[in-house]
Amino acid sequence: MQPTSSRPYLLCSRKDGTGARLNNLIWTWRLAHASGLRTLCFWPPMDPYYGQHSGVGDLVDVLALTTGDLGDELRIIDGRPTDFLNPEILRPMPEDACDPAAWAYAPGKLRGSKAPPSVVIDSGLGPLVMAGEDPETATQEARALFAGLPLKARIEKSVKAVNKLHALDRLVAVHVRAGDIVEVLRGACHGFTPEALEPGSVLDRYTEHFFRGCAPPPAYIRLVRPYLKQGYGLLFFSDTPAAAEPFERRFPYKLVKASELAPVPLTEIQRALFEIMLMSRCHAIIGAKSMFSNLASLIGGKPVEDVRRHASPEEFLRAYKRAIGFSELAPEARAGVSQVLVRKLEQNRLLGMWNTDSEDVLRLLHAA
Repeated sequence: MQPTSSRPYLLCSRKDGTGARLNNLIWTWRLAHASGLRTLCFWPPMDPYYGQHSGVGDLVDVLALTTGDLGDELRIIDGRPTDFLNPEILRPMPEDACDPAAWAYAPGKLRGSKAPPSVVIDSGLGPLVMAGEDPETATQEARALFAGLPLKARIEKSVKAVNKLHALDRLVAVHVRAGDIVEVLRGACHGFTPEALEPGSVLDRYTEHFFRGCAPPPAYIRLVRPYLKQGYGLLFFSDTPAAAEPFERRFPYKLVKASELAPVPLTEIQRALFEIMLMSRCHAIIGAKSMFSNLASLIGGKPVEDVRRHASPEEFLRAYKRAIGFSELAPEARAGVSQVLVRKLEQNRLLGMWNTDSEDVLRLLHAA
């Protein structure tokens, strides 16, 4: 890991999905580029929960690289940061590092001098900006850096073939996230133990993940109808095939599934980037909080219309109960889930979407 110049690196790494990793890489690279630094990205084995990607070999599967290097500006290393650096000097970014206002205090500490900095960037949705920077300008710079990445011809040709057949700019991307969140949440509910009541438990964390990353179908339906009236079609993206059912039932002749469009066989990570590129070329993107749709938004320059903001509390809680199979739970589990739900939603005021207190949440939970 010997540098080829004296300039220090910004370090970055994530262990989850493709969208999150590439999002983190691009924003760290953008920040380094603006600061006169280089970028060193660690590409560790993926946590089995997120998929089967095993290391930098998967990145080489989507980028036209023979090694993990993109010149002197960006290096991609196969492995975890702790495989190469002293864990005592690693200081992962706090969870709010994706907030530009919070990030503005940190850049001076990231510059480093004679050695790589001790911070490993694990960013959220971005943009990562320094104090005084314009977020929109920073976003344009990040978009340009991504455009310079050499994607595998297999992916480029597949995207062009689909665009020729379906005219992506006449489609609205609909992204429904469910699988990973709902699967873990449902397991925590049906395997309920008293420990699940504790803050930080799987039930506690994934209840919040549900309200941050998922949204009820009726809210999607309300958002897509104006586009349909204007003559646009729908391009559906999801990690859960069954999630397409409400849309297929209502709009059977307007819906195209991205999962069925690849003209040639693709590996798992190739398919992920292929679908991100398809989404980025659509006329608009409708979805909830997701690294996948956020990266597509960055690439294509189209904001994600946050469908959660168009859902009522009743719809959200009804979707939550349906997702976890609330009616199938034992009485003790139902009471415990309700207790965690009340605490999380009162604590977060339903993520700022509604003004609620514990009585409101309980009322809504029983009414849903």
